[in-house]
Amino acid sequence: MRTRSASVLMAVLLAGCATHAPPHADDEALIAPKTVFVIPPPTADTASVTVTQSIVAHYRDQSFACDVQIQLAPGTFDLVALDTLGRRALTVHWKNGKMSADAAPSLPPIMRPADVLADIAIVYGSDQMVSDAIAKSGATLNATATTRTIAKGGHDLIAVDYGAGEGWNRSAKLRNLAFGYEIDIQSAEVAQ
Repeated sequence: MRTRSASVLMAVLLAGCATHAPPHADDEALIAPKTVFVIPPPTADTASVTVTQSIVAHYRDQSFACDVQIQLAPGTFDLVALDTLGRRALTVHWKNGKMSADAAPSLPPIMRPADVLADIAIVYGSDQMVSDAIAKSGATLNATATTRTIAKGGHDLIAVDYGAGEGWNRSAKLRNLAFGYEIDIQSAEVAQ
């Protein structure tokens, strides 16, 4: 049951990809029908930070949890996701414009690292980065200090609500209205 839960968690994060053909590039994610999010690579001016996250995803009447550690450094992004039994579910390494990933055998083949990275970027990326990432799809971003909404054609596709704090040190709830899932994130920077 726990192995299936980890698989379903990752499927929830990518719910729309099961029914729509994903983009072909490793740095593109389908965040809603006909709406591509182009993930910018880590750059040389990326600040060094380590982040831990506790994630609970909700899809229909089911909930699933995992723990994630993210390490950012100039030009580098590393992510490790562990299932509820502490087993590695997904590893992503992105450096020098090249992304590599290792997914647990229990994860469906439609699991693309770009989709997970897109959700992280939508929640924790800068307003300008998110706007640029959705611009080619004709989507727009509306952001305040406590919310973020991606819309297209007069319809909200994704909504993010933030808890207290700023940057990586705050909780967030991402609701993908287009694909029908929610993700609750508790996030904190780790002192180095």
